[in-house]
Amino acid sequence: MNQLKKLIVKYFVLCAFGISVAESVIDSTFADLLMPAYADHETVGYLLVTWHLVLCILVFFLGAYLFYGLTKKAMEAESKRQMQEQNLLYSCIAHDLKTPMTSVQGFASALKDGKIKPEEQEEVLDIIYRKSRHMNDLIETLSAYSKLGTESYVLETKAVNLCTLVRDLAAMHYSEFEDRHMELQIEIPDDPIICQLDEKEFQRAVNNLIVNAYKHNREGTGVLIKVQSENGTAIVTVADQGEKIPQEFAKNMFKPFVCGNSSRTSGNGSGLGLAISGMIVEKHGGRLYMKEDIDDYAKGFVVKIRTE
Repeated sequence: MNQLKKLIVKYFVLCAFGISVAESVIDSTFADLLMPAYADHETVGYLLVTWHLVLCILVFFLGAYLFYGLTKKAMEAESKRQMQEQNLLYSCIAHDLKTPMTSVQGFASALKDGKIKPEEQEEVLDIIYRKSRHMNDLIETLSAYSKLGTESYVLETKAVNLCTLVRDLAAMHYSEFEDRHMELQIEIPDDPIICQLDEKEFQRAVNNLIVNAYKHNREGTGVLIKVQSENGTAIVTVADQGEKIPQEFAKNMFKPFVCGNSSRTSGNGSGLGLAISGMIVEKHGGRLYMKEDIDDYAKGFVVKIRTE
């Protein structure tokens, strides 16, 4: 939508400039050439004034029609893109929901029919619980992406200590890093860094980056979670010592449904995580980008946002 707005402004400027140049040429032609030549002919003078007015009106309407045509074409293209994206969104989420839903139905049916041995029932119930949580996560992801994409959605911001927010998220996922034998380096200052944030949404943005760090890297990979402040800007970095991201993927990684390697088919991601994080950070007036060679780490995701 922002791209469409920029395109419309561009077309308006170009058409307005074209109209201005054309009318300037007409004015100079009539004022400097024709009118002086027929200054003694009153009737011709009236005709020239009339033609001057008619030509100016024609140029204006021609410019307006051109602007209308270009804008209409751009809006139709954007509408088509949004429709395709929406269809892809539903298709991808439905695809991701199908596998866990089939498992839940199968295990629930087996429990209902008494086909599961008593000593295996607890394990089966745990599988059903985990699969249902996965489905709930996918639905919440769909809801978050749809909500953030609307112009009417407004953040509910307040003063938040960014250090506390990131520290709590790192602690929440600490066991995940331990289970994967990943060395987690945390560099968060004790002094508060206050930012105006929608706490829930910004947590979602940073949480996606932390989850990506342990889900999309091999066991034993070193990970850095760092918060710092420089010249009125808060910086959150989630870096890792894993493999660098291929250039052809890196340039599209913040677009929806883009997953590295085979994560979609392996069920590790919906392809919306980075897109959602980017949208949240952008709505906060900040910037999210990928950077290579951060200290001793191969790559990392960096969030920059203004402090109070």
